[in-house]
Amino acid sequence: MMQESDVQNLVSSAQKGNSEAFGQIYDLYAKQIHNFLFSKIQHKQACEDLVHTVFLKAWTNLKSYQPRSNAKFSTWLFQIANYTLIDHWRTRKSTTELVEIENLAAFASDPNFYEEYSYLWKAISELSINYQTVLDLRFRQDLSVEETAAIMNKSSVSIRVLQHRALRALKSKLKSIL
Repeated sequence: MMQESDVQNLVSSAQKGNSEAFGQIYDLYAKQIHNFLFSKIQHKQACEDLVHTVFLKAWTNLKSYQPRSNAKFSTWLFQIANYTLIDHWRTRKSTTELVEIENLAAFASDPNFYEEYSYLWKAISELSINYQTVLDLRFRQDLSVEETAAIMNKSSVSIRVLQHRALRALKSKLKSIL
């Protein structure tokens, strides 16, 4: 993974119209954004469409992006992804969802992980969307509390509380499954 200073250099170059630099940004973050979105909608084509929408919005609004000392560029991208997902749900047309949790294995670096822990992904999918999002951002995407707060448009304290409640709800679900 690139250092944040290198990413900011790419962003600066892309803000000046360098489409190749933006292509490198896309290559760097597309899979993470895809995994985040797919974990929420579990529909391959809709997810791919949303990934393209996220990066189109990012390219369109790149000139207005201002680096902040307390947030990475990826935080801004995940925030766009989260709002794009919310827009998708508001206007959602019916899609065929993947009910087999093992299908997520195609997007993991270790497919055995999903097979071994399919009960966990099933339990997570039954939680509220806010709980799913906070667990995904904090543990699958490995983002900080502050980054998660920026993406979800909440305070850091709210994220800590939400994370605690999500983990408690998950523990309760797992007790009923196991």
